[in-house]
Amino acid sequence: MIDSTFYEELIRIDGNLLQSCLVLFMALFISRVAPISRKYHPVVLFHQLANLLSQKVIHPQRSPKQQVTAGLLASMLLVVPIWFTIYFILSLAAYPWFFDCILLYFCISDAGFKPVAKDVISALEHGQKATAKADLAPWFAQQTRSLSEIGIAKATIERLLISPIYGTVATILFYAIGGTPLVLLLHLIKQLEHCWPNYVPQYRFFSAAIYLFNRIIYAVPTMLWNLTLVLQGGFKNISSLINQPSHTGGIYGYSSLYIGSRILEVELGGPQKFVFNQQEQRVDVSKINPSRMPEVSDIKNAISLTSWAVTFWISFTIAIPMLWTGLRWVQAM
Repeated sequence: MIDSTFYEELIRIDGNLLQSCLVLFMALFISRVAPISRKYHPVVLFHQLANLLSQKVIHPQRSPKQQVTAGLLASMLLVVPIWFTIYFILSLAAYPWFFDCILLYFCISDAGFKPVAKDVISALEHGQKATAKADLAPWFAQQTRSLSEIGIAKATIERLLISPIYGTVATILFYAIGGTPLVLLLHLIKQLEHCWPNYVPQYRFFSAAIYLFNRIIYAVPTMLWNLTLVLQGGFKNISSLINQPSHTGGIYGYSSLYIGSRILEVELGGPQKFVFNQQEQRVDVSKINPSRMPEVSDIKNAISLTSWAVTFWISFTIAIPMLWTGLRWVQAM
């Protein structure tokens, strides 16, 4: 039996660490079992604000330098007031751990897509392509109305493969480094890249700084997620961690998409359509691992692959405090 003073001493010395781990684990767990519907997610409003602002300040006819400057100013205008307001509220909260858990829950937005992917599978199996397109629409900047069944499968698999990078893995890593304020700040900046895809000509210079910043900041979460995918997909795919195409074409998470396509043995990428000034525009996007076209069964395989990988990271957050408590107990013996 361990004396009660051990627990008292543990809480006194490591209480903040254990509380932070518990808050993070609860946010991750709740996001998996009770994800928030996309239409109720605050990030949708943020996307709408970003798109409205970009329509006002994007002028493709201007010089690249002016477009980059406009993109930086627009990003600061969107991110800084929201981040500072929430940070100020958190600093005044009587129970900051509660608000930390809520904010982390909202930042782990990837959890909400797994049920959508399952709905897409059900719709495709019943021949309801229109329903599948409608389910995907809130999650993509690209136009989904004209997607074929192959396009629907590609879009669904791609989202499953890349969203845990900035959702689960990045949240765990950045929370450990700088707490909830850092997670929120970097998550808002990441969302701007989804609103202004760098591979779209209109955003090529406007979002260049955001794209470069995110590639640097999310390099470590991306590498960790890629390693997790390879461990789940089998060591035969370990070469894909290193041997990848040198040109990503401005596509976020290209390395994860490439690894996922190799594991699932399907083709991803390809042309996309966007709406600018009420006109539909086709954007050529590089094909990733040109091979067999994905089917409904491949979406199921992608769900299985990413679910196990995400479960590993959630288990990791609860294993750390348990191991730490065990070490403290051994030390106290």
